[in-house]
Amino acid sequence: MITIIDTLECAIRELRRRKARAIVNIIGYLLAVSIMVIMINAIIYSRNASNNILNVTGTHFIASVPANIPTCELCTNKTPENKDEGFVVYGVPTKVISKKFINQVNKIEYIKDASPALLYRIRSKTDGHIYTINGFERDNNVAVRTTTCAETDIISGRFINPMENGVVMLEEAYAKLHKINLTDKIDIAGIKFEVVGIINPGIRPAKADVYMHFDEAEQIINRQLGSVKLNNEANVVLVETASSMVQKEAMRAMKDIIPELVFSSYACYQPASQVMGINETSAWLIAIIVGIFTMALSLKSQLSSVIERRRDIGILKAIGWADESIISQILIESLLQAIIGGFLGCIISVIVLMFIPPKVIIGLDISGHINISFLVLIAGFLLALLGGIIAGLIPAFIASRQKPSESLRSL
Repeated sequence: MITIIDTLECAIRELRRRKARAIVNIIGYLLAVSIMVIMINAIIYSRNASNNILNVTGTHFIASVPANIPTCELCTNKTPENKDEGFVVYGVPTKVISKKFINQVNKIEYIKDASPALLYRIRSKTDGHIYTINGFERDNNVAVRTTTCAETDIISGRFINPMENGVVMLEEAYAKLHKINLTDKIDIAGIKFEVVGIINPGIRPAKADVYMHFDEAEQIINRQLGSVKLNNEANVVLVETASSMVQKEAMRAMKDIIPELVFSSYACYQPASQVMGINETSAWLIAIIVGIFTMALSLKSQLSSVIERRRDIGILKAIGWADESIISQILIESLLQAIIGGFLGCIISVIVLMFIPPKVIIGLDISGHINISFLVLIAGFLLALLGGIIAGLIPAFIASRQKPSESLRSL
């Protein structure tokens, strides 16, 4: 009776007889597992790093209500005495919105932060040119920084301090056009302000020519409005959502409160949210392709081995080996190669991930090393085992179907 020990000894003996073929198969599994483990860990690590950026890409927008909207419960039209002036967003006249709405917006689960702002077009009392002021809250460090301006936008000078008064920042192009420098004093509606910073905020939705604190902008605007004063109101709502994935839901929830709202954003939240799931899917797709390729090579190698050994198999069957024993031997041969190759592949991948910087592997110039996922290691080893089983079963089944007489006929 043929025991499992006999089968194992025969399998090992056969691998020793064909060392070159066995080594090639082992290297195939080693490369497949190491490539898969390294690639998936690297892509997941890269995905996490890029998703930190993508997650906040397109999460910023502003909301306003056009002045020509006839009905809006929380909105009113306030017209200044000078027709050239007024509340605007991208040159379009807007209504002012009660701050009660902003309090409601901050309670929406999709909203990380909402803040009031005043975007107002005003005529210079010095030379008559038209420019836009932006008044934002003193202590807001979230929505203001992403939709209006931030410390990183400073070209020269500094960002205005929440505790100081009578200071402004100028947009770079506006300052150059009117030849205004740092520490210069500018007149806005009869009030003098010192220029402490020159900024270039890029294409932020609430871009303006002059940036100042909300309460000081409110003071200036009330001078221009005459008898109709602002009463705890703003014409723009600055919004930072929790993620680009929920921007649509955030806008929809705001429209449930004020249906007349119009939104202005970077228009990149949709591609940002769509791309966030691509990297991981690509990683597993690559792993599957690598695994299939490896199994195909191993299967071909095992089939070639069975064809070469058809006479040996015929002899074994002639002396009493059962089909199950033939299948077991060939399957064990395939599994031994897969186990050795998979184990070595896991070790090599761990060494590579631990000692090679991320910049070499994925091009990210960051400190530390790529995290090693234990689940990915297990998945890589199991892939090798699965490949060994598949690559062994088909040739084993073919070998078991051979008739001893046909195998020995050419002897």
